[in-house]
Amino acid sequence: MKKLLFLFATLLFINGCGIQKQANEPGFPPAMTETQYDGEVPSDEDMIIGAKNQIRLKVGNENQQDGYYSEAEAKQLVKNHLKLQNSESVIISFEGFDNKDYLFHVYALVHFNNKPEKLTRGWYKVNPQSGKITTTKE
Repeated sequence: MKKLLFLFATLLFINGCGIQKQANEPGFPPAMTETQYDGEVPSDEDMIIGAKNQIRLKVGNENQQDGYYSEAEAKQLVKNHLKLQNSESVIISFEGFDNKDYLFHVYALVHFNNKPEKLTRGWYKVNPQSGKITTTKE
């Protein structure tokens, strides 16, 4: 009985390895267990940046017309609205669109136990036609 169980486990192991080998050949997508690991453990910040680079969102500027505020102008409107100085370490991040309005996340990076954490100051929508700023909860 032990020999039969050993033979079954060996065949299962060999078949499993064969599937993995086939998936790594050209023309097959990489296996989910494959990572780009160079032997050094990445920091939390590197992992966050890497995760952001993996996701592609459509955040193109749909409002590029005359008479509309651009994304950069809307960001400056939020900065002026909050009366932020250039020396402050507050980040205004464009997050996409909420209906036709620009959506910005305003936060500061603070470090707790040597790990960066986002301290949210608020979410703001900017109307691209009027430049009106409204606070929103996300």
